[in-house]
Amino acid sequence: MKVKINLKPTIGFIGAGNMGLPMITNLIKKGFQVSVYDINPKITKKIEKDNIKAVNNLRGVASNQFIISILPDTQNVESVFNTDTGINSYLKPGTIVIDMSTISSSSAIEIGKKLQKKQIEFLDAPVSGGVKGALNANLSIMVGGKKVTYNKSLDILKSLGENIIYA
Repeated sequence: MKVKINLKPTIGFIGAGNMGLPMITNLIKKGFQVSVYDINPKITKKIEKDNIKAVNNLRGVASNQFIISILPDTQNVESVFNTDTGINSYLKPGTIVIDMSTISSSSAIEIGKKLQKKQIEFLDAPVSGGVKGALNANLSIMVGGKKVTYNKSLDILKSLGENIIYA
């Protein structure tokens, strides 16, 4: 009997809306194990029907090696990566967080600093290409952060986009 071993890292994904859901689907197609959290229980029920592993709180995604978020605005991202009430207290040192939302650069820098204090790596990686780009896995992704973290994340980023720019 052959046992299939998945050597790809696990991903916790936050935000399964118009952009997030097709991105999740593309990651799963590429062989990643993805667990998903969305604040909207209707979305959670829908993705469970599609046999995608859903969790009911941020803590449920925190144990993954990578955390990806794509949320509507800066305020939502700040809420998720809040030291007091968000996911930060559940993340383990060495985790890589990739925020793919379009947020203010000052907020991205501040979130990165807070995570770095906990030995958590952070990439600010907003996307361009809209829902069609998310569906076709040909998003443009502009990535800011440490080069070593970018290199560790490249397989994941290439599963979501074709034009990946390290800034």
